[in-house]
Amino acid sequence: MWKNGTMAELCEIEYGTRVVKKNVQGDEFPVYGGGGETFRINQKNRTDRLIVSRFGMSEKCTRFVSGDFFLNDSGLTVSPKFSDLSQSYLDKVILTKNNEIYSLGRGSAQKNLNMEGFKELCFEYPSLAEQQRIVAKLDDTFSEIDESLRLDRTKESKIDYLK
Repeated sequence: MWKNGTMAELCEIEYGTRVVKKNVQGDEFPVYGGGGETFRINQKNRTDRLIVSRFGMSEKCTRFVSGDFFLNDSGLTVSPKFSDLSQSYLDKVILTKNNEIYSLGRGSAQKNLNMEGFKELCFEYPSLAEQQRIVAKLDDTFSEIDESLRLDRTKESKIDYLK
């Protein structure tokens, strides 16, 4: 029995906190927002989370950040409202919706996420046990892909060396 709903119905949307490089110091934690790491500061507000770009969106507007980091106000994270939806499954759902989320960007010079559209994105989810099985299968598959890519890079390096 699968359940469904919108991001607004099923999830807590948590915005990052505004921080400006010239007003803070430090080098301990990376600061993320709409894209990759921008600078570093000595405070954190997230750990091991999938982030979604709000401002300055690029085609890769969803990404998982491992470890401790600071999320600036140009990004957001999403958490399940209910205990029958796991964070890891929700993260995978959001990653699969990357292109749909990017298409919600508005603006010509710089795309900004249409939050009303984001809140209305729909998705389905199965029981917790099935969510865990799906996430484990995806993690195994992506691990195999990562290992294949690593081996390919090693082979390319050896070929370059032999040339």
